[in-house]
Amino acid sequence: MDSTYDAVAEEYIKTRNDIPESFLSGLEARGIDFDGAKIADFGAGPGFLSEQLGEKGGIIDAVEPSTDFQAHAEKVFKENNRINFNLAYAENSGLPPKTFDIVIALRSWDWFDRRQALEEVRRILKPDGYLIIADYRFVKSSGVAKDTIKMIRKCAKKYNVKSRRHGYGSDEMINAFPFEWMEEWQDFRFDIRDLYKRDRKVAFTHEEWMHHLGSISALVAFKRKHRKKTLKKVSDHLKDTYKEEVYRINHEMNVVILQNKN
Repeated sequence: MDSTYDAVAEEYIKTRNDIPESFLSGLEARGIDFDGAKIADFGAGPGFLSEQLGEKGGIIDAVEPSTDFQAHAEKVFKENNRINFNLAYAENSGLPPKTFDIVIALRSWDWFDRRQALEEVRRILKPDGYLIIADYRFVKSSGVAKDTIKMIRKCAKKYNVKSRRHGYGSDEMINAFPFEWMEEWQDFRFDIRDLYKRDRKVAFTHEEWMHHLGSISALVAFKRKHRKKTLKKVSDHLKDTYKEEVYRINHEMNVVILQNKN
């Protein structure tokens, strides 16, 4: 199957297993019970979140179109009977109807055709089941982060890179969620149970930061040679401009808990 992330799968697997433990514990504190729950993990990547959900007692169907991520998951989870990896798109998961207690999408919702994905969630989710959408990423609150994004965007324009992420029409937001998304959730009868944000700082050496950037969403659509040139430009600029040994980069975790009222 075609997947943008196949181009950076190796880097992603090495550097992006960075989901804070507070993500799932924060959901548990808000009444989400993973123990024994049937969970569909949409946009599961190589299965980092699925693994954490399994450790919480969940029974997981990971849904991901990347063949490289699937190959990794088959090796890692071959002895794990709590996780089943499905090579499929979120919009057409092939999962059975009215079966799941929870559908969860971390760092993936803006890659989907959202209305098709909502139709699929509505099909497979039990009445009163939960759809949890979350994003975890660094924010432009430091010079290092601002310069990094500025240079990536400049190179994207230079190389005429077209993002495959699905845009939205309005810049109005609550936390990191566009109003347009909220209207879509309402259209499909998913009620907002909770919406919240958590901040944290993450320390990176220069080398760790550059490895981390290699698979971020802003770069995955670049051709390999252009991605390499862009990372070199970013690296040279940061080395010349910032002399600290450790970059402390602010990250945000934005989460919405939706309940199926169909």
